[in-house]
Amino acid sequence: MKSYELTKLRKLVTKEIERRERIKELLELDLIKEYLKITNSKGEELDSTNISEILKQILASFSITETNGLYVCTRAYYSDWNVCYEETNYYTKNVSINSPIAESKIYKDIESGKCIYASKESDKRSPLITTFEKENMILNPYNTSDNENGYEEVRYDYFAKALEEGQAKAKKLILTKYPKL
Repeated sequence: MKSYELTKLRKLVTKEIERRERIKELLELDLIKEYLKITNSKGEELDSTNISEILKQILASFSITETNGLYVCTRAYYSDWNVCYEETNYYTKNVSINSPIAESKIYKDIESGKCIYASKESDKRSPLITTFEKENMILNPYNTSDNENGYEEVRYDYFAKALEEGQAKAKKLILTKYPKL
């Protein structure tokens, strides 16, 4: 992520924290309480200290133009089929991320959220697994395809640290905390 994007993200997070604190202040006013009571409405209390929730909300619409090339391998699988009389059924089977039988893998960029599909065999639509893994930094937090292999946890850790101390320390934290593929 470019430095101006990190600055913009910091401003958005600060603005959201201030907005939530102001809402909390307003909900304490007697006139607001009376209005809510008369209209049978509930005032939504937002936690201004829940950085995880704030980041998730902001990152849902925040776009990053250039990333550091850090990915989490979120799924590994192979395709198979079975034949029953005149019918053939095709299916995919998830395997552990570092399994040698994986025919395809999905990688997700921790900054942009962009997915990259890679396969074991040459394909014009997707890169080779071996080539992609050599050229990029791939993390494998839990070695499973369940729950996107901890992608959201890695992403939150990265952005929380980047907001506090900058991208260099965030990248260092991620690379030391989570195993690489």
